[in-house]
Amino acid sequence: MRKTTSLHADTDMTREDKLNRLSIPSIIRESAKEWRLPLWQIFALILLPFAILTSGVALALISKDAYKLFTREDGIAETIQAVAYVVALVLSVIMTVRLFKRKENLPALLYVGLCLGLLFMAGEELNWGQRAFGWHTPDTYAEINKQAETNLHNIYGVGSTFKWLQMVVGAYGTFLPILFFWTPLLDKYRQLFKYITPHYVLIPYFVFLFGWRLFRNLFEVPRRYYFAVAEFNEVLELILALGILLFLLHTLTLGLHHGHKSNLGPRGGRTTQHI
Repeated sequence: MRKTTSLHADTDMTREDKLNRLSIPSIIRESAKEWRLPLWQIFALILLPFAILTSGVALALISKDAYKLFTREDGIAETIQAVAYVVALVLSVIMTVRLFKRKENLPALLYVGLCLGLLFMAGEELNWGQRAFGWHTPDTYAEINKQAETNLHNIYGVGSTFKWLQMVVGAYGTFLPILFFWTPLLDKYRQLFKYITPHYVLIPYFVFLFGWRLFRNLFEVPRRYYFAVAEFNEVLELILALGILLFLLHTLTLGLHHGHKSNLGPRGGRTTQHI
């Protein structure tokens, strides 16, 4: 039996030791081991949100028509989001069932909540099937919905709540991996947190939405730039959806990988037993 230890495995490491191991090459190498992927794929994972963000900015600056195609209702960004949330929902259900079978009831219950959240997100992106089946929005509902569709996030007065929730989700995926690594007080909760904390290489998938939503919730945008700025949220929501999907892929394929018992990623300790 061989044990391999990751960047976060030694909970007794001093802060200086941790800092010495936090060079970018070390982080990339450790991430490749934890994800069981070649280095170039880890680089691709890290660079993907930056590439999407840059593409969105470039389209907004170069071509209004191309930008609309990418960010409009039923456009490229929304379609990929919907697919990502549906796949993530399936993975989350599988994870929930496995956790219940392993008698890990608390994380399983948390995943039940995640399943409901992903079902809601997928439903909202698809207007709960309205676009697929083409049903008419009731007149009373159309009057209170900005786009006259059967969803909740476009109801007048409700959208602001969703914007703050997006910021909270972005903060969760940004700061929890960092907090979990740096705070030894969380060590005793690692068995729980290993299932619900995104890996630190996924931080870019959350931090952009957090920063954007913080800015949009606190500051008004000049009217002349409103369209470009408002629609840019679709770009960041796409990045978030991919981050959630990758989080579930990582947790499902590595956290409950048969033949291995592991404490994953930024959860402060990963000791993998190869049987």
